[in-house]
Amino acid sequence: MANLFQPGITKLLSTQPDLLRGRVGLLAHPASVDRSGVHSSELLRRKLKRRLVALFGAEHGFYGRGGAGEELSDEKHPAWGIPILSLYGKHRKPTAEMLDGIDTLVFDLQDIGVRCYTFVTTLRYAMEACAEYGKRLIVCDRPIPLPNVVDGPLPEAEYESFVAGAPIPLVYGMTPGEAARFLKKRLSLDVDLRIARMRGYTRTAVRGDWGVDFAIARHSLLGNFMDLSHHRFHRGAARARLRTG
Repeated sequence: MANLFQPGITKLLSTQPDLLRGRVGLLAHPASVDRSGVHSSELLRRKLKRRLVALFGAEHGFYGRGGAGEELSDEKHPAWGIPILSLYGKHRKPTAEMLDGIDTLVFDLQDIGVRCYTFVTTLRYAMEACAEYGKRLIVCDRPIPLPNVVDGPLPEAEYESFVAGAPIPLVYGMTPGEAARFLKKRLSLDVDLRIARMRGYTRTAVRGDWGVDFAIARHSLLGNFMDLSHHRFHRGAARARLRTG
């Protein structure tokens, strides 16, 4: 299984490059790597050259330098000279100005399937913005450490926030591609959504079967990003906070 596995970004570039229409932006973070540990921005730059025109960062930032809740500013890539636009600062949803000059936005965030990590909210906002401004959105799918766990309450509409920004349980058991398809239908979004699927992934596989443990752990925002015990604890702690108010 390990030899067969490919994350969505690899499948996109090897078999679906025609989906990368026009000028391309990438929403990513340090865990956005292929099996060899090469970052998605590097992979897209090699393939697209100057058609990669913008980078976006979610919570913690494109480089993963921000602390929890720390707002980040826009910057420029030091080598390529293209903007790195923060979606955890003044804006959390891509604006018309941010998407101006972009035809296709690639979403490639390694998620864990827990709502309060905020990446699923960023996915929702990216989908809504692409629908609003007529952009194509490609979601590169990746495994999550808790694919068979659905647990916790649904958010109440009056308490919607960035940590409760999608109509899903606290622990939702969906990969980014699955979550995108769900949100498109659930929110009735008229968005040009394409899913770059994984190759060789099954929901019953253990992490070693994916062949990506070493890469994700080394490049993730957290040293134990794919450590199941860490996420089970985080899930339980979040539920305890919900119960105690």
